[in-house]
Amino acid sequence: MSPQEKTAAEKLKSWKQRVHFVLVEPREAGNIGSAARAIKNLGFSKLELVNPAKGKFPSEEATWFAHGALNILNKARAIPTLEEALKGKSFVVGASRRAGRDRGKTISLREAAPLIRAAAARNKVAILMGREDRGLTNDETAHCAFLLSIPASREMPSYNLAQAVLLTAYELAYPCGAEKEKIPRLAPHEDLLYFFDRAKGLLDVLEYERGDRDLGSSIFRNLRSILYRASLEEWELAMLHGLLAQVTPRLVAQATTTTTTAQQHKRRPPRLSKNNNPGN
Repeated sequence: MSPQEKTAAEKLKSWKQRVHFVLVEPREAGNIGSAARAIKNLGFSKLELVNPAKGKFPSEEATWFAHGALNILNKARAIPTLEEALKGKSFVVGASRRAGRDRGKTISLREAAPLIRAAAARNKVAILMGREDRGLTNDETAHCAFLLSIPASREMPSYNLAQAVLLTAYELAYPCGAEKEKIPRLAPHEDLLYFFDRAKGLLDVLEYERGDRDLGSSIFRNLRSILYRASLEEWELAMLHGLLAQVTPRLVAQATTTTTTAQQHKRRPPRLSKNNNPGN
């Protein structure tokens, strides 16, 4: 292998090491083992399992299906919650055949692949794969910059979990078109969650949910989706925190003054006119 080929191979390996396949509550040991084998087939190495079914991992069945990829399976992490699994990840996408207004933006796997590769050049990426029977919930897809869909026939549109992992890994491993410019280092997922908590507090001060809780929830969900798609760098997120720090205290003070004034008007006794004065 020439020095140039060796350098190219090392670069390829390095971005693949930043791609994490995250199986959310997998129920079948065979799928866990097959997923480990699939990602090794395509040169990836990171497998994480969020709350796997009891007795399915580790298991003899998972070991059997992971034939030739035991090193991947043995290093796979079992994690109790999705929030914990996303710590340290800066770019999160989900695989789902179900689309909808409450599930954010959906693009094809082929469109998604160059975006994921560009993000993985400098960031840890999480690719969420849902449960065998019902996929990812709306709350889980709310963590994603976008959802990727894998083309399928109308007669059989749903893939087996391990099949979906294999197809996604293949599409990522073999570029078939122009590549995207590398995405810079992004803010980690947990930092975004902290910002969303602060932003939610601001919406509460503004009383967005008064009279229409669904509207307030929808606005906040859309805000999260927009910021996830924006792929914020750390300095950009710090700037937004600075804006909140300037705006929130003033709005809180204004809301407190308004409430106090309203209460004072409530307690103030009514004025009696001379015509209504009982002393006259």
